[in-house]
This record gives sequence, structure tokens and C-alpha cells, in this order.
Amino acid sequence: MSAPQLHPRTIDEVRTRAELVDVVSERVVLRKAGRDFKGLCPFHEDRNPSFFVSPTKQIYKCFSCGASGDVFKFVMELDKSSFSEVVLELARRYGVSVQMLGGEQKAEYTRRLSKRQQLGEIVELAAQFYSYALWGERGSEARSYLLAKRALTEKTIRDFRLGYAPQGWQTLYTYLVEQKRFPAALVEEAGLIVARTSGSGYYDRFRHRLMIPICDGKGQVIAFGGRAMGDDEPKYLNSPESELFDKGQTLFALHAAREAVSRTDTAIVVEGYFDAIALHQAGIAQVVATLGTALRADQIKQLLRYSESKRVVLNFDGDQAGIKAAERAIGELRMLAVKSGVQLRILTLPTGKDPDEFLRAHPPQEYLRLAGEAPLWVDWQIERFFAGRDLTSAAELQQVSQQLVELLSGLMGSITRTHYIHLIAGRLSGGNGRLASQLEDELRRRIRTHRWGGDSQRAKKREPFPPACYQAEVQLLQIYLHFPEYREDIHQGLEENELEFSVLHHRQLWQKILELREQMGSDEDVVVALRTLYAGDPELNGRLGQLLWLNEHNRIALMRPRMVIRAGLATLQLDRCERRYAYLNQLCDEAEQRGAWEESDYFVEQRNEEYHRINALKSHLTLKLGESSETVLWQESP
Repeated sequence: MSAPQLHPRTIDEVRTRAELVDVVSERVVLRKAGRDFKGLCPFHEDRNPSFFVSPTKQIYKCFSCGASGDVFKFVMELDKSSFSEVVLELARRYGVSVQMLGGEQKAEYTRRLSKRQQLGEIVELAAQFYSYALWGERGSEARSYLLAKRALTEKTIRDFRLGYAPQGWQTLYTYLVEQKRFPAALVEEAGLIVARTSGSGYYDRFRHRLMIPICDGKGQVIAFGGRAMGDDEPKYLNSPESELFDKGQTLFALHAAREAVSRTDTAIVVEGYFDAIALHQAGIAQVVATLGTALRADQIKQLLRYSESKRVVLNFDGDQAGIKAAERAIGELRMLAVKSGVQLRILTLPTGKDPDEFLRAHPPQEYLRLAGEAPLWVDWQIERFFAGRDLTSAAELQQVSQQLVELLSGLMGSITRTHYIHLIAGRLSGGNGRLASQLEDELRRRIRTHRWGGDSQRAKKREPFPPACYQAEVQLLQIYLHFPEYREDIHQGLEENELEFSVLHHRQLWQKILELREQMGSDEDVVVALRTLYAGDPELNGRLGQLLWLNEHNRIALMRPRMVIRAGLATLQLDRCERRYAYLNQLCDEAEQRGAWEESDYFVEQRNEEYHRINALKSHLTLKLGESSETVLWQESP
């Protein structure tokens, strides 16, 4: 339908009454900053608070991505709604009487608003009906289950508005359709009754079930989860999706957890309704639950609005099903954790207990302690890879190392990868220092290959290394062999920038240099050692001889070693960046073909960053000889 034409007086009154700080604080954790408020920008992946809200001017501004506007634009951009829809929603919220221009549009809007309001009224009446039934004679079994078996207090039961759907095929139908006179089709649309497949009429969807209302972020009932009291299957049955209820966008108990998540700066996600309820009863209110489906990134993004540090703890059951659920969640949230700096942690309770069981035997403080010590998702997965493996078996060692390479290849930031490479190499080596060093080098090489080289087929298709890259490698090796005083600069430059030689025989020679350096404790006599080592191999000896012999042209080119080293390292970096850029282009195209738009956006962002690096390196390579005043006095290597 076309958007209703709003009267200007309505727009002005809504703008006056709608407090921007209140509206924004529902989506963003705001902290006082002088006369203004600040928080993490909801319009881009913000790591440091750059989003400011001015209560006096009633405007917002992000000083990182540039997003700005008033209360209408804020809601429009986040909810992807039209201007009229936003004004009408804020008018409803702030009790502004809506005036429109045009009778037909007003009638259509009234019909549409009326339908949604009626659906909300239907599920609210259903919640009241179920609650009444729970505390009546028919609810004695369900009541006993909650009070005795689940150990819930009456206050908790009432706070979460738990109820009971009585036995009988048309108990709720009779109440809502025959007594309250709601159209049966509308009650069916609310997910509470089901049309019979044979004949006419309807029957209740929930029968002899303990009923758990599912609320939106404002605490309004939008759906139900029903637990069977008998042997009916499924054990848990949720409402179907409706105009009110989108399962993939909803978390159980979010309305009750928001304040605690903001206060503790931590959100805990559990699997079951009763796990969440038990934790809330124990005073741990920063808890939400999934709705029996795989956890999605959109659901976690809702939690991130209330946590400044983006700390999210997944506490799924400790059995095999729970572990698989945690692994699925990591697969879904991995991109969010890597890209947005989310502190995704995995809590596995001792002896495989779920939170409800754990709290019956331990105090809440013990649960909070374990949640505070929960490992990051990377550490948890590493432990999973090692669990039950015999690392003395070559086959199992190879399998574990391949899983680790794939895991670490997806991490952002060389410091993080280096940290885990060091830890894993030490663990694989069994405390052997020399073996740990070799394993560390091997892991780093394989990770580089996996990140930017792809598999062997892609490597075969890659274009030959460019002449500039080849020449840079030759010059770096020649400086290393002829100028001992610059060897440490080359070592440091390659290591700090995580660079390696592209040409196979250059890479092999450098690896041999590193081995000799470690054996001898220094690289002072490395040239003599290389000559001795290669003396029996004509091919290798010939390649070494080419590097050791310098003609007049090479002498002139290497007259300023420090400048040549900088340019050579930059050339290797440029080659790597250009290969990354091409690879990211390919990944972006593949993601778009699959319709994975979030992945595509991530690869586009990474590609743009690579583009800026390429330009910066090209500028750095525009060197002038006059920039360096160093000169060298030639002395032939022994």
C-alpha cells in the first residue's frame, strides 16, 4: 500500500515528544559525555565509541562513518522503514493523535494498524487465559511441575507469566472465537489455532502443555513456547512465525535481560527456556535463550546494542548435542567475532550439566565464576581439536595441524595469529624448544599459503611472480651475503612483516640460512658455511655463485643498502597485497553468487583496505636516491 499522507502538525508533534536519547538508548548503550551521550555506532562495526547524541539539539552524529540525523532518520536507517511508518510508530508510542490528509489512505492505515493491534490483543488474552488455567484446578499438574520439579518460586512463575494450555481440542478456540468474538482466521494467523485438514473448523495448537510466553524487546507477548506435559511430540512446540513473531530475530527473555546486560557488560546465551528462567531466579539476569533453532548473527547483534565490550558467553548443554550446537553457533558467528571484535566465549559446565541442573547443586557465584573464566571461541575450538587425539600418530597429527591451520587462517591481526601459533607449536612439540621453533615456522608458512595462496590448484593457476618481485628478492639476498652489518635489518624486516620469498630457490636458500644461523648461534660465517654445504651440488652451488658474483651494474644498484632493503621489503609487501586483493575479489564474487551478502560486504571492506595498502606501498616505493646519504665501501665476501 502507499504510505499515508501525514498532516504536518502530526509530524511536528511527534518530533517534539519523541526524545532522541530514549529512542537511541533502546538500540545503543549510551554513556554520559559532558552535555552529550556517546556509544558504539549502530551503523558500522564500531570498536571505539564514536557515536554522539545531543539531547539539546536532538541530533546524532558518528565521527567515524559520518552517519547523522534526527530521531526519524535514526529509526528509518536502523529499521529500514519509510518516513511515514516511523512517524506513525513513534506517534503510537508517545500517544500522539494522528491526523492524515486523504480519507482512503487513512482508512487503509487504520485497517492495517487495527490488524496488528488485534493480533497483539489476541496473544495477550491467550497469555492471560493460560495463566488463569495454570493457577486453577486444571493446572495442578503443571503447577506442581514448576514448583517441585523445576524449583521455581511463585514470584518467578508470575514474573515470566508462565501458564498452562488445558487438554481439549477447542478450549482456547471457545474462549477467543466464541466468547471474545475474534475472527477465527485472525486467531489462526496469531498461531493459536489450526484449521482442520478434513472438514471445516479449527482446533487448538497447544493442548496439555506448559506455556511460556515469548516477548519482544518491550515485554509485549508475541508468541508462545509450549512444553508437553505428557508424551506428546515434539516435546517443545513454538508458535509459527507471524506478523508479530520472527523467530530468527527474537531471543527469549531479552526484555528482562537488557538492563542487566548493560550493567554487567556481558550477555549470556543459553539453549532452553528453563535454563534462562532458572538463572534469572538466581539473580543472574544478563541471560537470554535461543528458541530451539540455530543461533543467528542478527540475534547476537541485538545483544551487542547493550554491551560496550561486546562480551557474549554461549552456555549450551555439555552433551554431544550441545557441543554440536556450540560449533554451529561459532560457524554462524565467526565472521561477526573476527570482523567486529565480539568477545565470543564458550562456557561448558562440569559433568555436562545444563545451567538449570548446575544451579541446583552450586551457588550462583560459582556459575558466574565459570562464566567469567569461559575461554574465547578460538581457545575452545583448539581444545576440541586436541581432545582425544594421539599426537604420536602421524595421521592424527596431520589432521589436527590441518584443522588448526584452517582455524588460524581466518583470524584477523598478525599479533593474534602469532600468539596462537606460538602456543600451538609449543604444545605440539612436547616441550622440545628446537622442534617448537621449527613447528612454528612450518605453521606460519602453511597459514600464509592457506590465507592468500589457496589450495594447490589455485596456486598452480597463479601468474608467475612479477620481475620487480624477483629483482627485490635477488637484491635482499645479495645484501645479506655481501653486507653482514645489514643482515639483522633483513631478518627483522621479513619477520615483522611476515614476508617470505616467492621464488622457490630463493625460499630454499633463505630457509637454509635460517637453519645455519640457529646451528652456529650467529650468521657471521654463514657465507663460508653455505659454500661448503653447496659444494657437492652443482645446481645449488651455481645459484649461490650468481648471488655472490656482482657486476658493475649490481654494485651501483646496491650502493645504498638500507634504502634498497626498505624498497625490497616494500616490493614483497606490494606483491602480497596485490595477490590478496585479487583473492578477495574472487571471494567477493563467490559470496555474491551464493547470496551471502554479509560475507560479501566483509570481503568488500577487506578488499578496500587492501587497496589503500597498495596505494601506500606504491607511494613508499617512489624513492629517490637523494633520500639516503649512505655509501658503502666494497669488500668482497670470502
